[in-house]
Amino acid sequence: MIIAGAGGHSLEVLEVLLKNGFSKNEILFFDQDPKKDGKAIEGIRVVTSLDDVKLHFTISNYFCLGVGNPAARQNLCDLLELAGGTLKSIKDDSSFISHSAKGQFDALPFSFIGPKTKIGKGVLINTRAHVHHECQVGDFSDIGPGAMMLGNSQIGEYCRIGAGAVILPGVKLGNEVIVGSGAVVTKTFSTGSIIKGIPARL
Repeated sequence: MIIAGAGGHSLEVLEVLLKNGFSKNEILFFDQDPKKDGKAIEGIRVVTSLDDVKLHFTISNYFCLGVGNPAARQNLCDLLELAGGTLKSIKDDSSFISHSAKGQFDALPFSFIGPKTKIGKGVLINTRAHVHHECQVGDFSDIGPGAMMLGNSQIGEYCRIGAGAVILPGVKLGNEVIVGSGAVVTKTFSTGSIIKGIPARL
């Protein structure tokens, strides 16, 4: 398994993989920063060359995303898929995921994904985040630690929902919306909005 990214979030992803039974010799970090080439994180090698990635893919072509930023998640996903990799979602066994939830997303420890949710490709549901019944989340969005999407709320693609933010039932957010930490979103906001506060304002 390749972890795409070698920063802070990749450490949390590594912990989930180790907890799920992977051994360190099955894992490789990939990062585009040439300064990290050949270094190690927790005894696991970091590579920056796609040739090294393709060599690893001859053993296993799975990779997971080890960055939180939505644009970086998509860029790394596209790059590694073009190199022959297959995105693998990670799910911590402490998470609750409804049998009727649909999507290819990461669920970090103690997250909650309710029934009839539709979650896009490459979405990050962070530690203790909640996505309640009938919510929809667009591709590569990031739901921050402890954030909550309440029933039937929707967010678009590439959104960033800050830690502890709450999106009230039925609220809809466009693509690339940024919600500040601790905000309470009580109404709809359009694509590209940056909002914060209680209630959240532009």
